[in-house]
Amino acid sequence: SENTTANIQDMVDQSLEKLEMSSLHRYKQRVIKINSYSTKLTSGRVTTIDFDVGYTNCLKYEWVDDASTCQFIEHLPRRHCVSEVWERLWLKNGRKIEVTCQDDETPLEAHVEFESADIATRLAQQALKHIEAKYPHPKKQQLVRIFSLEKQVVAGIHYRMKIEVGLTDCLALSVQDNCHLINDGTPNRFCRVNVWLRPWTDHPPNFRVTCDYQAGAMTDMYHHVQAEQLFFNFITTYKPEYINDHVEMTKRFEIFKENVKKIHELNTHERGTGVYAVTRFTDLTYEEFKSKYLGLNPNLKKPNQIPMRQAEIPKVHQLPASFDWRPLGAVTEVKDQGACGSCWAFSVTGNIEGQWKLKTGKLLSLSEQELVDCDKMDDGCDGGYMDNAYRAIEQLGGLETEEEYPYEAEDDKCSFNKSLSKVQISGAVNISSNETNMAKWLVHNGPISIGINANAMQFYVGGVSHPWKALCNPKNIDHGVLIVGYGIKEYPLFNKQLPYWVVKNSWGPGWGEQGYYRVFRGDGTCGVNTMASSAVV
Repeated sequence: SENTTANIQDMVDQSLEKLEMSSLHRYKQRVIKINSYSTKLTSGRVTTIDFDVGYTNCLKYEWVDDASTCQFIEHLPRRHCVSEVWERLWLKNGRKIEVTCQDDETPLEAHVEFESADIATRLAQQALKHIEAKYPHPKKQQLVRIFSLEKQVVAGIHYRMKIEVGLTDCLALSVQDNCHLINDGTPNRFCRVNVWLRPWTDHPPNFRVTCDYQAGAMTDMYHHVQAEQLFFNFITTYKPEYINDHVEMTKRFEIFKENVKKIHELNTHERGTGVYAVTRFTDLTYEEFKSKYLGLNPNLKKPNQIPMRQAEIPKVHQLPASFDWRPLGAVTEVKDQGACGSCWAFSVTGNIEGQWKLKTGKLLSLSEQELVDCDKMDDGCDGGYMDNAYRAIEQLGGLETEEEYPYEAEDDKCSFNKSLSKVQISGAVNISSNETNMAKWLVHNGPISIGINANAMQFYVGGVSHPWKALCNPKNIDHGVLIVGYGIKEYPLFNKQLPYWVVKNSWGPGWGEQGYYRVFRGDGTCGVNTMASSAVV
């Protein structure tokens, strides 16, 4: 019958999965044909399946949407296998599978090693992000123990490990630490983890995790339950205005639920050490977030305008490994633009504050509200462009201080008083898009105004952010910020270093790392190198 055929195919698929887990071969296997099957009843149901498998041209750990597209390799011998499947209700997952094959394989170009406890722990912590995304729960999950870890050098580096994870007393996707394992009757998960690493490419490690069986419907339910509990905690923490509006609450929950999926996606595709979690922006669509908390709009660039000249890059024989203008007194406190698309103004004032400090020795906090109200080339809280702001400051005759012209986070009538202007500029320059040259300029000349794609910043809570390019398009620049320094983070797990920029944001000190964002340096991540500029004072 149709049901029997489907059930046998499911058993063969599970048998092949078990076969792949024990295989040391570099190529993915595929079933060639099912020769025969029979079922007998003893203390349960036992199905014996006779089938043939062959090696394909797909690599074992390669992600393939449809395995039938993998072609058999003719010169490698097929394997004749027999699987015995015990179906007993009292068994974990209901099935026990034993597979044996004739002409058992000899691993090709493979070398298996056992890894150190330190590497094992670091790999397991990375795998945990993928487990939390694939098997969601309202509680944060934590590593309980590592049973085994093997390393295999085949077309890259493959790690295979078995781990146990349990639930903690912390909420999932939260920045809570000091979490403790709890015993609420929920059984721990036992997971198999496969990691495929190709160090010579720019691709992030490919993690595949398989834990105790969980049906698709259950996973969907847990996604919903997780989002529900996180949303309850969100509205309790942030007390949004819509808390008594049932219709708006329902709408916001659906947005929140989609954003939780996006947070999991950012965490599982992260190529650095960036961590993404529920933030105060998690109930906003990206368009809402963009209009309220970003505001950089390159489309405001005026046509036929004389372009800014190119900055001269200082000749530096050897750059310091790290550099930061904050301890040198050239950076004011982290400010908060509020729900106003004025990031461009904060980026420009931050740059000029640094330039003025280097020229005069005085650090002044300058007025963003002056630009919001008086820069008629830009649109105030509806967005602006740094090039325009430099020109507007020249035309106005300078900037007042924050104290004299305080920030209001809304558009208002211009009340600039030229006689109170404390800082004047004489133009602006574009800085190289080469990130080494940007670092040279920064060390000698001060903080740099830049534009960036803020997609990953909506949920960023810390670490060196290096999102997958598809999740942070360098061409979609929508947020104005300020580079104040750079450094290098050691990343011992995969024996590499993570160079990064230190970026001052304008969402208050409670966001990110005390108001700052560390983003990967060297490959144009999120467009960090595409719009670097500075005023000339």
